[in-house]
Amino acid sequence: MLTAVRRRFRLGMQRTVLIAVLLAVGLFSYAFLNLKFCFKLMSHRSLNLMCQKFEQQEYSGSLCEELCGTQSTFDNFQCPLNDMKTILFTAEKNGDMYAVKLARHNDDELSWKNTKGEAIYPKIEEFHEIVKLHIILAYNVTLDDNMIRALVNQEIADDNSQQMVSFWRLFKDNNYMMGKLFDEESVFPTVLGSCGPYYATEGLEIVQSNPSIMQYLASNRQQRLKHALNIMEYIFRMDEMKPEPLKMCKMQVNRFGTTPERRLKYQSAEHVYVESQLDKRLSRGVKCQSDKDCHFHSCRGMCNEERQACTHIQQNNNFQIFCEHILLGGGTFQPGLLSGVRLTRPMQKVLKMCVQPPKEHQVSGRQQAPNMQLAVRLYNDLKQLYQAAAAAAGNEAGEDEPGPRQIEEHSGD
Repeated sequence: MLTAVRRRFRLGMQRTVLIAVLLAVGLFSYAFLNLKFCFKLMSHRSLNLMCQKFEQQEYSGSLCEELCGTQSTFDNFQCPLNDMKTILFTAEKNGDMYAVKLARHNDDELSWKNTKGEAIYPKIEEFHEIVKLHIILAYNVTLDDNMIRALVNQEIADDNSQQMVSFWRLFKDNNYMMGKLFDEESVFPTVLGSCGPYYATEGLEIVQSNPSIMQYLASNRQQRLKHALNIMEYIFRMDEMKPEPLKMCKMQVNRFGTTPERRLKYQSAEHVYVESQLDKRLSRGVKCQSDKDCHFHSCRGMCNEERQACTHIQQNNNFQIFCEHILLGGGTFQPGLLSGVRLTRPMQKVLKMCVQPPKEHQVSGRQQAPNMQLAVRLYNDLKQLYQAAAAAAGNEAGEDEPGPRQIEEHSGD
């Protein structure tokens, strides 16, 4: 009798604990979906740390004063909607959305030791030269002294090495530097200010969320085709960059967003490189047994079988990555923008050639890179699909917004 009572009591307690756990998980999940709660729980500490370092004069920059000052005009602090890996939190100022990010740590020391073992830091003029040299080597971009001073946009006290170290962390962060160096080209979010290693960029309105089966069953095919065309135009712009093309080693549909002026940009430039630097990275002689050992995310290298080393430049390009990862996607559970879109056999052939280009459609020296002629052909085929979808829906393409541009076919690579 006593044993049965104990058993019932134990089972009752287990049910109670299970129900309590489920309720707790449900309440936490609901609260986490509330972005303001998420900010208070997770991201607020970053803001507090930033302001604390600013008060202690370890950080400097215009963003410090804007976020930490008593007269701050920022409000509506929240966790990011779609990218917590890159963005710490978002906030609004005068109706504009700011995305606050943190530069990655780097192991490149700015100081050196003297004979007494003391850390010696460069003077501000020397720091300018270090930054200038870094930009030449990493981005093949040469800036004059006035541009360098403008890039180091806040005065660093000569005796404050901590401020200089935090600025150096910014300049070693690829996402930050791409935003600054290619600001006029408007391909990445504009950098709006910095505070130590923290910096703010303009917020983007993400065009397409993470892909899912249900999303593509219910989503508007016309809008997806329009988005595909806009991304292709973006890639054409990347190939036209000066002094050399920009290569995207990660290309995700949910990272493309628009500014209030409806300009398409890519939210993160963390895995974007100038062509020469990427080629050096992929061909630097790393030991390999197969081609996969030479890849860097979606950018493909090639293994030299005789030397068992990665000695080749990038073998694919932005268009191949676009066709494989954006248009086709990763199968049933990661559909691409063309999932569910009925394609003609000629277009299926063009799409297949874009992913695996035959020799006559390859960029010279890059066996898996479709040339410009094939890319333009694909663009115009996509445009015809878009116009047909718009006509079927009873709309004129571009009636309420600028339509895709017409691109002429030519024989260049």
